[in-house]
Order: sequence, then C-alpha cells, then structure tokens
Amino acid sequence: MRPPLQITSAANPRVKALVRLRGRRERREQGLILVEEPLVIRRALDAGVPAVEVWACPQQMATATAALYAEIAAAGVPTVAVPPQVMDKVAYRTGGEGLLLVARRHEAVLADVALPADRPALVVVLENVEKPGNLGAVLRIADGAGAQAVVCTGEGADPGNPNCLRASRGAAFAVPAIEAPLAETAAWLTDRGVTILAATPDGGRPWDEVDLTGPLALVLGAEHDGVSAAWLAATQGRVAIPMAGTGDSLNVAASAAVLLYEAVRQRRAAGRDAR
Repeated sequence: MRPPLQITSAANPRVKALVRLRGRRERREQGLILVEEPLVIRRALDAGVPAVEVWACPQQMATATAALYAEIAAAGVPTVAVPPQVMDKVAYRTGGEGLLLVARRHEAVLADVALPADRPALVVVLENVEKPGNLGAVLRIADGAGAQAVVCTGEGADPGNPNCLRASRGAAFAVPAIEAPLAETAAWLTDRGVTILAATPDGGRPWDEVDLTGPLALVLGAEHDGVSAAWLAATQGRVAIPMAGTGDSLNVAASAAVLLYEAVRQRRAAGRDAR
C-alpha cells in the first residue's frame, strides 16, 4: 500500500481541479463523480463503482470512517491526505466525516435496463425535476419499491450531482438513473408493453382507484409546472393525488412514494409481486 499524497494548501492545483468537479459540465467532461458520506461511499464500492482516488482528513474521521478509509487504501486506491481546511474546501457539503471518494461515472442508457419477466415492470419518469435532492429522494423510494429505473427527461437535475447521490443514500448505485428525451423514452416504454400514467393533482382518477398491477411507468413533473402537455399526450391515462388542504400538490418525492407504494400494495394483493 502506497503512502498517501500529502496536500496542505487549498491553492494546490489538484485541489482546484477537485473543486471544479462540483460543476455538471466538468463532471461530464471528466467522466467522474464525487461521493461523500461513509454509508454512500460503502454502497458505491459494494455496487462495483470504479474508485479513482480517495481524499481523507484523519482529524475529521470517526473510528468507523477511518476503518473504511483503511479498507479503500488497502485495496490499492490512490489516497490523498489533507488537513481540515483543505477538506472543507473540496467537500461538496460540510459534515462529510472527512472522506471523499472520486469515482468513474457510468452513463446509463435505456438499453441498459432489463425489465423483469417474473413480475410487472415498474419505472419512474421525471420531467424537469431540477433539485438534486428531490431526484436522490425519488431514487431512494424507487429502490425501496423495487422499480427498475428512474428516467429523467427535460431540463432536470444531474444524476451524478453529489447531493443527488447523498440524498439517494446510495440507491443511485442500485437503480439506473437515465437521461433520455421524451420521445425516445415514450417509444421505449410503449414497445415493451408498459402502460404510461401521468401523475396530476387533478384531472385524473384518485391514486387508490387506478389499477397499478400491470407493467407501469409513472410520469411526475416539477412541482411548479407539473407534467407537460407533450408527456400527457404520450400517456394512457392520469392518476391524481387529491389535496384536501390549502396546498395544490405534494413534493415530487412524496408523490412518488404514495404512487409507487400503492403499486406495491396492489401487486402484493393480486399476487403479482414475485420479489
């Protein structure tokens, strides 16, 4: 095991290069992602995400984090040791426990998704969902509900954003997060016999009255705009979550949780959940 590279100055060119990876364009051009928090790092490694290097601040690490760092280093991943002021500079957010993994990014495409033969497909489609935290939360929910993919259409958040990875609690490494155009996504679903339903706050049948037991893709839009007319035209129906209070809609992640777990409930009741 090689000793870590020691960097003590925030002005070091490698520090500056790492900070640039906060930007979406830089991450894409470099083909890299930044993974923070020990649990998320562990799940990335367990999923086989290729590690490029790990940055560590021993003064900020708890015992369990230090053990994870030692394990990563023992596996031959290049290591960089930095003081707290440098770690605070490169960390995407505070409270990362002194460990930052730089890893190769895998750009998933629709062709990578294998829909199951032993149970109905379940796919989430997000349109123009801009907040990485919301995307990460939807990935976490989709993973829990057994969905096969989350497809991002329109001008949405980057699935490789560190906040998305963190909010997903590592689910981003288990459920493909795919960026694809509307037309391509709709055709891919239709060709595979997947019914497309749009989630709307009104104009659809209530969520607990719609049959969600068959192969299904749920389309959810951004909170302020909802699902676009183009996606509505590509769907086979609408499903609503009625609002009894003063709000006109739920957060997109909350809506995803309601609808996905209703699909799980219905499928179990119908004996169609083979997991």
